[in-house]
Amino acid sequence: MKCKIVSISHKPADWEKKALDFYLKQIPSNLKLSFVEVRPPASKAASRELTLQNESLEIIKHIDSHSYVILWDRKGDLISSKSLATLFQEKLDLACNITMIIGGSYGAAPSLLKKSDLILSASHLTFPHRLFKILLMEQIYRASAINRNHPYHK
Repeated sequence: MKCKIVSISHKPADWEKKALDFYLKQIPSNLKLSFVEVRPPASKAASRELTLQNESLEIIKHIDSHSYVILWDRKGDLISSKSLATLFQEKLDLACNITMIIGGSYGAAPSLLKKSDLILSASHLTFPHRLFKILLMEQIYRASAINRNHPYHK
């Protein structure tokens, strides 16, 4: 199964790359992960609506036609680690690819919400994008550990 993580961000900082690489090495070989960084709009003067629209247009370009699209947004449904593991196993069994989108700081435009198959939230807390991407990687690793009955998730 292929899993692509699309986020609004700049090139990863060294500390971020080290953390992401750490979890990438832990992921089983049947799960191929890739990252796409969509650059945030250069103009700080753009309206919220224009920013949302521009971000969504750029993100949608990176959604594979037949992948299952999960949007991570603070307004999404909360999910547990075990439920995420079940979701991953279901998609793996169906030979589905997954595209995960980390919503921008203003959230997601209606066009991106419509394009998503599932809208999730990891917490009621708000996280910076760079940190959330690492948390998401840890949860993907945890999901794979749960599905393999590995003792990482107790």
